[in-house]
Amino acid sequence: MTGPGPGSGSGPGTESGPGPKPGTGAGNGGISVDGRLLHLSTALLIEREVRQQRDARSLAYYLVNETARLHQHSLAFFMRPKARGWSVISATDVHNVEDASGLGDWLRKVAKRKTDGDVTPFETATLAPPADLASGLSPYCLLMVLKHPDGGVAGKLLLLRDTPFQDRDRLIAEPMAECYGHAIASLDDRPFLRRFGSRKGKKWLIVVVVLLCAAGFIPVPITALAPVEIVARQPTPITAPFDGIIADVLVRPYEAVTPGQMVVRMDQTELAMEQNVASRSLAVTEAELERYRHEAYLMPESKAKMAIWELKVELSKQELANARDKLERHRITAPVAGVAVYDHRFNWRGQPVKAGQRLMTIAQPNDLEAQIELPASALIPLANGAPVTLFLDIDPTRPIAAKLTSIGYQAQPTAAGTMAYRYRADIDGTLNTDLLGARGTARLEGDKILLAYALLRRPFAALRQFVGL
Repeated sequence: MTGPGPGSGSGPGTESGPGPKPGTGAGNGGISVDGRLLHLSTALLIEREVRQQRDARSLAYYLVNETARLHQHSLAFFMRPKARGWSVISATDVHNVEDASGLGDWLRKVAKRKTDGDVTPFETATLAPPADLASGLSPYCLLMVLKHPDGGVAGKLLLLRDTPFQDRDRLIAEPMAECYGHAIASLDDRPFLRRFGSRKGKKWLIVVVVLLCAAGFIPVPITALAPVEIVARQPTPITAPFDGIIADVLVRPYEAVTPGQMVVRMDQTELAMEQNVASRSLAVTEAELERYRHEAYLMPESKAKMAIWELKVELSKQELANARDKLERHRITAPVAGVAVYDHRFNWRGQPVKAGQRLMTIAQPNDLEAQIELPASALIPLANGAPVTLFLDIDPTRPIAAKLTSIGYQAQPTAAGTMAYRYRADIDGTLNTDLLGARGTARLEGDKILLAYALLRRPFAALRQFVGL
């Protein structure tokens, strides 16, 4: 007859059948209340320490080493997705794992394995490890899928140990996997590019690349921007009639003038002196001629000298007539009605000028066109009739349509010290007369080209100048 075995007895609290002691819970997987509190406090501490990691490398090292405080695993591996496949980032007590090793190949295959949930226990043998590694690996493993807040996979954590993983391990691992995923997302230095690492992201990337390549074949007009000025179509020039000095300009810039109105007055001081000298020279030559005429009656040889002095008298008369003509022409008048166009009257007062030098122009305010200076660096093929759009500084919100009428085939220096081709464009419709002299920007449009060439034309030109080709 045998005695009572362990666990037998008539009631709780007997030596042969002890019941649960205060503070314990034998019905919850064999873990006491104190044990559950310890696991909870450890999980909270690990969550806090995970969020305190400063970079992705220290976080990866922390995951494979400190997670053992919850699951008592003997070995852990952390893998992250990359453009193609997976990469082993860290392992327990090891900073770097060789991807080319047999262990690295097996871990990448494990990372590619699809699971039903975010935390899945396996028997290591079902993952088909290499024969030379199977003996050194623990028989049980737990695969944790770490996800970004947007649902993308941030990485996978593989835990191995000698005892099977229970449901309580899975319940603890699920919130920790979510915590790890958030921590990885916060330290990810490429949050935008990582989205293309997933299969869906790769598909979208391919679609975007295809659309961009297709857009490169869209025909668009080639364009160029250049400074523009509104000028008169056929201005009448006002020039200096002779060498002299400007005494005064009698009209303001852009002031309306009438035919015959005096616009510029030349200095008369030198002109009056020239007339006085010419008059005295004529009187002297006439007196000498008269003397030789009287002597010709007595001395026949004086007749030859008389012919010379007659020529001198004619020359003096011409000089006097020229001096009087200059004095009469010191008042410069406008030949036609229009608007006087020049910079400023004070810039001309007292300035010496040469005969034929332009002083101003008389423009017709109702007959205007656009003068464009296209920089040599922005030259594009253009033809007469090409569309031009003007954006004047005085009203940039109202574009003005025009058509190219004159093309410059030789670059000329500009006031800014650069080389530019001068073009002229006829403005469509009527233009406000107050816009004479207005400046702005002109957009010239040429023939249609591919969008890819339009975008790469300037970079290629800069590269060609840089390398000297």
